[in-house]
Formats: sequence, C-alpha cells, structure tokens
Amino acid sequence: MQSSITIQLFYCSLSTDLLDDFSASIVRSWLPENELTKVDRFVQRSAREQGLMVRGYLRAVLSQFAGITPQQWQFEYGEKGKPRLSAAQYKQTGIQFNVSHSGEWLLIGVIQNTIDSNTNDSGTIAFKSADSVIAEEFGVDFGVDIERRRNSTNIHAILHHYFSFPEESALLALPENQQRERFFDLWSLKESYIKAKGLGLALSLISFAFDLKNLQFCPLPVSHEPLSIAHNVSTTHKVPVTHMASSTYKLLNKELLLSDSIPLSLLCETDTKQYVAASNWQCFLGRIDQTYRFAISVECGAESKVVVKAKQVNFSDIL
Repeated sequence: MQSSITIQLFYCSLSTDLLDDFSASIVRSWLPENELTKVDRFVQRSAREQGLMVRGYLRAVLSQFAGITPQQWQFEYGEKGKPRLSAAQYKQTGIQFNVSHSGEWLLIGVIQNTIDSNTNDSGTIAFKSADSVIAEEFGVDFGVDIERRRNSTNIHAILHHYFSFPEESALLALPENQQRERFFDLWSLKESYIKAKGLGLALSLISFAFDLKNLQFCPLPVSHEPLSIAHNVSTTHKVPVTHMASSTYKLLNKELLLSDSIPLSLLCETDTKQYVAASNWQCFLGRIDQTYRFAISVECGAESKVVVKAKQVNFSDIL
C-alpha cells in the first residue's frame, strides 16, 4: 500500500493590532515561565507582542489535532534548538510541527504521523512520490519557511557565500529583473531544508542545491473555517464584543500557488564539485502574493503521496 503524508499549513497574521491587553493575558496564561521569559526578553514592544502571538497561535493550532488544551503542550529542543513536542506527547499524538515567520505572516506546518489510504480529500493537492518509513521517535525530517521579498537586500553580496555554484550560476543567467525573485525563492527553500535537518549553521548552505528551472505552479485552496480546538478559553473567559469586532485581519486569497517535485541535490562527499540527487526528499515552493513566498522540505521517500492543505487562522478564533 502506498504511504501518504498530509502536511497542513496554517497562515496566521502577526499584525499586533490584533493583540490587546485582554487577549495578551489569555495567551500569557497558557505559557510556562521559561517561555514567558523568552517573550519578555525582547527589547522592542512589537517583537514581544509578535513573540506572544506566535506562541499562542502554535498552541491553539496543535490543540486542533488532539484532546490537549493550549496550556498543556510541552516542548523540548534538539541539539541545535529545533523545537518539538516532548517525547511523551509525540508518542501520544504523532504530531510534528515547524514554525516560520516573516514580516506580517506566521506559517505553522503540521504533520500527524499516520499511514493513510491512497485517497485525495476535497480541497487538497496530492503529489505522488515513494513509500516512506515514519521514524518512531520523532517522525520525518520536516521544515517550513516563509519569506518576505525585500528590495533593500543586497542579493549579490550574499550569493557567492551562501548559494551553491549551480544555484548561483542559474540565478545570474536570468534577466536582471528576475534575479531578486529567484533569490528569495531559493532562500526560502534553503531555509526549509536547513530547518528540516535541524542542524542550524552547522549545515553548510553550499552543501545542497535546488533546481528551479522547471517550476510549475498549481492552485492550493485555502480554508477559512475556524479552528476546532480541544479547549476554547471563552468558556472560562468571556471575550468582549468590542474585542471581537475590532479583530480585523488581512485575508488570504481563496487560492495560493504551489509547485511540487523541486529537485534537491547534495554535494558529493568524494567530489566537492559534484551534486547528487537526493531522491528521498520532497520539496515544495509556494506563493502567497508578489511579496511573500513559502517552502516545504520533507524527507519521506520519493514515492510517498504528499497531500498539502492550507488554512488561514484568525487570532480572535483562538481565544
């Protein structure tokens, strides 16, 4: 039977206009002391507020997948700081997650590790590739990234140091007005792979390469249905009507764009000029709009069917 992995992507606005004293107090009540310390350590108020929102969104999103309340989630960290559920909660739920934020958007990626039947649910995109073996301890290597296109970035100063030779050559061969777009597409993919590996800067950015010459985008439908989480704090905290009315947020389009089967190659250990195809990885590049793009990297085997779903989360819905 063909194995299947569903990757669920949650897009969350980080506009601090959505956070007031009331909602901040609710989210703070979910966090243990060590997370509150990390949030309060930020010097800028906007960074503190976004740090609080990131943690609130993550806990609420995870509670959609299991009968665990937002304040009950327990996290631990890999050697290079990659967050994950505690071993006990992973064993209980099978949930893996990865988080990325840029500008006004937070992206949360979730995999709940099960082997599904070979079906395609309505409103999803299915990509076919190879049988995968789910690791028992912490699941598959999995990472997501979201990037905001910035006109101020000196892309040519970065290229030679952080991009592989194939990536740099392909980018410089493009017309100049397309090079910045390609730079941020590659950067998002490279970040998603680094985050999947969980090695941080210990992994050289030139030790792997993506090939984007055959990008083909197709629509990715976006759900706007409210979250269904294990615990809604409004049962114990009455959310004021004025707060609910003022919680406006930017809506995503009904469809995003997503390209699958993006080739990934790894630098050959015996020949530092050769890259070898990494057929056990599946990589995806998506576009929200002209400013934001996102990427997914997952090591699940070349013939697993990967199903990608997208949902926008309203901050007021998690309260």
